[in-house]
Amino acid sequence: MAAARRFPLFFCPEKVSVSMRSRIQCNRTVGIVAHVDAGKTTLTERILHATGRVHVLGTVDGGTTTTDHDPRERARGITIGAAAVTFEHRGHQVSLVDTPGHVDFGIEVERSLRVLDGAVVVLDAVSGVEPQTEAVWARAERHGIPRVVFVNKLDRAGADFEGAVRSVEEVLGARALPLVVPSPAGGTLFDLVHLREIEAGSRSSDDTRPLRGDAERFARAARDRIVETLTLIDDHLLGVFVGAGEIDDAALLDALRRATISGRIVPVLAGSAKIGLGVGTLLDAIVDLLPSPADRPRVRSEAGETFASDPDGPLVAFCFKGVHDGFGQRTFVRVYSGTLRKGDSVFAARVGRAVRIGRLARLFGDRVEDLDAIGPGEIAAVLGLPLGTGETLSDRSHPVLLETLAVPAPVVHVAIQPRTAESRSRLGEALRRVLSEDPSLSSSADPETGETLLSGLGELHLEVTLDKLRDDYGVDVRASAPQVAFRETITHQSESEVKHIKRTGGPGQYGHVILRVEPADRGTGISFEDRSEGGVVPRVFVPAVEAGAREAAALGVRAGYPVTDVRITLLGGSSHSHDSNELAFALAARRAFTEAVRSAGPVLLEPVMRVDVTVPDAALGDVLGDLASRRARIDELNSRGLARTIIAHVPLAELIGYVTALRSRTQGRGTASMTLEGYEVAPESIVERAGGRV
Repeated sequence: MAAARRFPLFFCPEKVSVSMRSRIQCNRTVGIVAHVDAGKTTLTERILHATGRVHVLGTVDGGTTTTDHDPRERARGITIGAAAVTFEHRGHQVSLVDTPGHVDFGIEVERSLRVLDGAVVVLDAVSGVEPQTEAVWARAERHGIPRVVFVNKLDRAGADFEGAVRSVEEVLGARALPLVVPSPAGGTLFDLVHLREIEAGSRSSDDTRPLRGDAERFARAARDRIVETLTLIDDHLLGVFVGAGEIDDAALLDALRRATISGRIVPVLAGSAKIGLGVGTLLDAIVDLLPSPADRPRVRSEAGETFASDPDGPLVAFCFKGVHDGFGQRTFVRVYSGTLRKGDSVFAARVGRAVRIGRLARLFGDRVEDLDAIGPGEIAAVLGLPLGTGETLSDRSHPVLLETLAVPAPVVHVAIQPRTAESRSRLGEALRRVLSEDPSLSSSADPETGETLLSGLGELHLEVTLDKLRDDYGVDVRASAPQVAFRETITHQSESEVKHIKRTGGPGQYGHVILRVEPADRGTGISFEDRSEGGVVPRVFVPAVEAGAREAAALGVRAGYPVTDVRITLLGGSSHSHDSNELAFALAARRAFTEAVRSAGPVLLEPVMRVDVTVPDAALGDVLGDLASRRARIDELNSRGLARTIIAHVPLAELIGYVTALRSRTQGRGTASMTLEGYEVAPESIVERAGGRV
């Protein structure tokens, strides 16, 4: 087949002859997001092959893909950490981030979406929208990221393109607009914009030919429907249509781009990454439809200052991920404004000091490509600097602080004990590093046993972290069975008054507080307000009161789990001219908070998961019975081909080891995925099992 003519919206000449300012229109910073096993990594590998960045095509099964280069990823056949690669297509530079699909590694998706300008949402043509698709879609909505959808795996038995498109509209609530559809005969695609037929070509690219006869009439009618949809939402296109009577490809792409960037439509493309079908058309869509940094809203600092994508403007760069390896720390940064250069002395706002950029590089799998500078929209790694996740780099003369990452709270933990004296000596530093890499992990000491508790987002999350401690840091630990991270809250309002008085031969201690606690909306955490009047609690001691109350909340009241979703109000108190100090008020607040919570109807909250289960029809009864024994609430029961799908809400405490049990009940044919839905009040039997007594 002969290649069809391209109609790019921008012509971006070779980078050697264009300024950095001009390059901004030619940059795309895009992520690939999806439910686990939708084919993200295979698609990324095909894209790299099509653009000449790799010459030998890697496979997930063979453990040879470019982005899944970590041994733990290759062993499990899944993406664990987000990986960034860079390639060029039609004179545009594209920074592409391949993200995990498993819910346990949601922090990788969150921090990737924070720095992206656009996203490709990959769907399995058999399954359509799946649970984690909904989760990543909601995150992209929150960040205002324009998206295109790629319906993958059209070569699979049972592929249903129309069903996948319907699921985008019905489940995600988006206006899906198919631009590429499977041909009725199968094996090829119809490009409805350029009226051409697409089949898989060499080097993962698409071969095309003009449509003729019935195929052309079918595609032209579909193209007319696309134009009709766009004229309803785009006055400029409507004016062109009224004036000229027809819409050429360039005008249509221009309108599609405006509608995509504004979020009024979601273009849908189709293909199969496995056989390389539709990959070239997807690359064109990334360039033609997704925004450049200049098309995105200005980034806003915590102080309310905004910055444009200007390479000559003040430097604003966000550190969104850090990793440690044998060469030290690598911190991934996205530049929003200004230019970050090797050798620059820049200001790190969260630590409040200047740092020098010794080495700047772009990572390609496990390879390092050194750079001299990066501008707005570009992603690179700063090597050798101890920069934390969420740090902002800016000019020393113009300090800027961007909002940090939103980090989900851990829901499960294990107690760990080093097996050897050598592991014990290394544990502290190893934990510091893994926690700095992954802010969704946390560690603490069990107040009763003194054991170290490692908390994360799920069993697999903790399993991978323990493997990392052993393989990367030589720390071999013995881990307990996973335990659920319960929370405590209250059911009604209560007040408590406490005077902390301690007199010795020298200066004494005096702190007197009156606190009120009342329930807050679920998911809001702890809030504190000072409503004391007349200076009865001196302003200088109010922060100590808040700190003391928060310390008590972190320790728990009923069963030793953190208290959450409570509003704390300081109503009054008193002070002593000589004996009052911060410690006295903090101790008084701790006791007052504990007493108030005890009389406010404390209850235990347990995490509840949405569970999506797919099983053979013959195993349905057995699986439903097992779910009922796990306190499941069945919400939906549907058919999908020869399989049955179950959507249920199940307490996380009942799901430890569930995937293994499901496979055993279904001879390995059942699958399940879980997403945290929220927290609900636990029944008294669970409270007793958790050791809760008032």
